[in-house]
Amino acid sequence: MKIPYLEYFGLVERPFGLTPDPHFYFETETHREAIAHLRFLLGQKEGFALIHGDVGLGKTTLSRIFLSSLDKDTYNTALILNPIMDEREFLMSILKELGLEARGVTRKELFDELQQFLLEEYRQGRETVLAIDEAQLLSNELFELIRILSNIETEKEKILRIILLGQPELVQKLKDPQVRYLAQRITVTYKLRPFSEREVGLYINYRLVKAGSKGLPTFKKNAVRRIFRASRGCPRLVNILSDRCVLALYGRSKESVDKQIVADVLEEEDIPFTSVDRGPFLTVTHRVVVLSLIGLVLILFAAFFANLIGYW
Repeated sequence: MKIPYLEYFGLVERPFGLTPDPHFYFETETHREAIAHLRFLLGQKEGFALIHGDVGLGKTTLSRIFLSSLDKDTYNTALILNPIMDEREFLMSILKELGLEARGVTRKELFDELQQFLLEEYRQGRETVLAIDEAQLLSNELFELIRILSNIETEKEKILRIILLGQPELVQKLKDPQVRYLAQRITVTYKLRPFSEREVGLYINYRLVKAGSKGLPTFKKNAVRRIFRASRGCPRLVNILSDRCVLALYGRSKESVDKQIVADVLEEEDIPFTSVDRGPFLTVTHRVVVLSLIGLVLILFAAFFANLIGYW
């Protein structure tokens, strides 16, 4: 489907899509720190890495960027994006990600096949990195299977590096007595942070340039500030809001997004707000209702105390 504003602004592709796309990867301080932690894991030769953060902070893109940066002659990589599956499906998915066609049928046959591959690759001087996205969705059975996979080792070291990426629920899940044994093997932990206001502005401009912008559209500083406050620095919400602002800009035949356009989009589209700590999502309408209720309560209290004073 053709996007109406692309030709108008001279763009070659949609700048604020929601699909994780390495082409639009924008590295911030928190991403650099996360990747540094993952590289530290590779040097440790043991343990797990845990990367966690709120929904929409770019964990999937980060995992793809990191895995693609590894030397193909030194590392085999596998990325599981949706771990809602049984043990057989999980093992088959890993084998497929490693470029293998599963020959086994049973769980044991598939496990033995993977183990044989890992050991042979290790003997050839290649290590294997397994990244599991949305890891908060893993079942207890898969957590146990991951523990067993992590036990594959030589006399000197473990040969499978495992990265768990997930939302804050994953941290809580790892405290469950049934899977706490796995948490004890985590040697690298990092929490992704949302963008700062400055980073939001740089991010918007970066994506516009990547999409082919020669200068249009532009976002004024007061618009960036409103987008930052509304999104709380969450990249996914920045994308949603920026995309709708550009569409509104096109509809008004203008070239620059200002704070009024952002405010109008927030009101018309009922864009959700979010907080860094995964507080409840509040739309503009909801906030107005909440503030109105608070005002009503204050008025009632004032009236009550006025009557009380009058009574005495």
